Amino acid sequence: MGCVNLFIYTNKPMNKKIFIVEDDADLSEAIQLILREEGYDTAASLDKNSIKGVILHMPDLVLVDNRLKDGFGSELCVSIKNHPLTSHIPVVLISGWANLADIARDCGADAYLSKPFEMSQLIDAVDKHLKHLV
Repeated sequence: MGCVNLFIYTNKPMNKKIFIVEDDADLSEAIQLILREEGYDTAASLDKNSIKGVILHMPDLVLVDNRLKDGFGSELCVSIKNHPLTSHIPVVLISGWANLADIARDCGADAYLSKPFEMSQLIDAVDKHLKHLV
């Protein structure tokens, strides 16, 4: 599986780009819809081998589910944080795992969000990491 190029641009200037890695297509689409309504541009991928997509899109933030069909989002987080072109990009790890805080810390994620979550919590997490960007 590869990147699903779903960048949707709005008329708002200086939109921040968010790259979503979530293997549940319905959840990925729901997240994208909510974030677009908040004025963010989005792109999505369904698998952990998305470092190419991150480099291609150079988003301002990456949301990644930890449990993917082909591996773990925490592995992608490590790749993002270790790559010289992407190490500065904030990563928010998403999962229903009980030890998510430990996983996020160990892989270098900037934040984590436990499933199930309210969309307002997602927006707060995104805003927190992007509000400093001009």
